[in-house]
Amino acid sequence: MKTNTLIILSALFTVITPAVPLILVSLMAIFVDACFGIWRSVKKNGWISFQSKKLIATIQKSFLYSGAILFFYMIEKYIAGDIIAHFISVELLITKSVAFFCVFTEVKSINENYKDVTGIDLLTKFKAFMTGLKKESDKWK
Repeated sequence: MKTNTLIILSALFTVITPAVPLILVSLMAIFVDACFGIWRSVKKNGWISFQSKKLIATIQKSFLYSGAILFFYMIEKYIAGDIIAHFISVELLITKSVAFFCVFTEVKSINENYKDVTGIDLLTKFKAFMTGLKKESDKWK
């Protein structure tokens, strides 16, 4: 029984291995967002406002994002992958798009938390920086 369980778990892990880095990136974004959320809560209202039961939402979000990435990976790998490959040569495009959406959602949340504490909008600053780089590169052309 123990051997059969080990074989099944090994096979399952082998199947989902290509999606694991995408899941880890999304989990890292969730962790950073949780840290920034705690920082904002403590800065605004002190340590009394920090409640561990509010972290349940972070755990739920982790399972939701991981499940969504795995779900779309399975669909793309075993159902729609061949069809998509005829039009686009990017491997796991749908799965990467779902992971990007999850990470972008967390980046927006991190930016909101940072802006609440410091008053600085990082995404606006980043956009201005990129626009400045484009103008500088256009000068050299």
